[in-house]
Amino acid sequence: MPTYATSGPIAATVEVAGAQVRVTASDRTDTVVLVEPIDEASRKDVRVAEKTEVDFADGHLSVKTRAAGEKAGSVVITIDLPAGSDLAAYLAHSDVHTVGPFGACELRMASGRVELDRVDALEANIASGQVAVGHIAGRASIDGGAFTMRVGAADGTVRLSNSGGHAWIGHARADLSLSSASCDFDVDRADGSVTATTASGAIRIGRMANGHAKLMNGSGNIEVGIGRHATARIDVDSERASVRDSVTPAGNPDPSDDEVFVHARTRHGDIIIQRAAS
Repeated sequence: MPTYATSGPIAATVEVAGAQVRVTASDRTDTVVLVEPIDEASRKDVRVAEKTEVDFADGHLSVKTRAAGEKAGSVVITIDLPAGSDLAAYLAHSDVHTVGPFGACELRMASGRVELDRVDALEANIASGQVAVGHIAGRASIDGGAFTMRVGAADGTVRLSNSGGHAWIGHARADLSLSSASCDFDVDRADGSVTATTASGAIRIGRMANGHAKLMNGSGNIEVGIGRHATARIDVDSERASVRDSVTPAGNPDPSDDEVFVHARTRHGDIIIQRAAS
């Protein structure tokens, strides 16, 4: 079990195929790596574990599987490192689960599942798979193929571009730029501006408190909830379905510093504009 003295945050790179990776960041002064076969009776699992390379130099930890494991996983890699460490993960049919606060995170993913607890920033290219992030403190740039993305909260700007799938953001405190060929975009709360374009997919903003929403799709419903105390300016149109705007006829509340401008267009989908639930 390799152990390295690390008085502060490090940079860790994990390059694996057929692995289950668990990384914990905490207040500690060392870094510990444990590599184990999932099934000790499996020659392949044992071989993958034995050929996994672990190196540490100049504040950089590198963990690589030199033999491809089973799609269900052949090795378990457990890493404990200092809080605030950067993490880069290059994955093929692998799972990664992190606990604790990390610095910048880079993700290159062919397939698999990733759960990130807290990161300062995120840069990701995802061919396929499922990714969930609890909190992103800074900017996020995400692109790739068809995948599922879930972000609990994002303090910085988020740019997401893919070919399909589903993207959910719980609370976006800064601007969002979302584009896809066929992805559903679901935002519970947006404090900044939102640009969302998808050829085939639904777009939903549960509550928008301020800024501009520019929302366009070819097919799929568009739904926007306006903050209860925000002044709203609405410009929406659906070519072949209905528009339900309950905000404009009711008028705006007392003058407020919060203003929401909604520009929405769809060909085959309903548009619903309403006041958000308190």
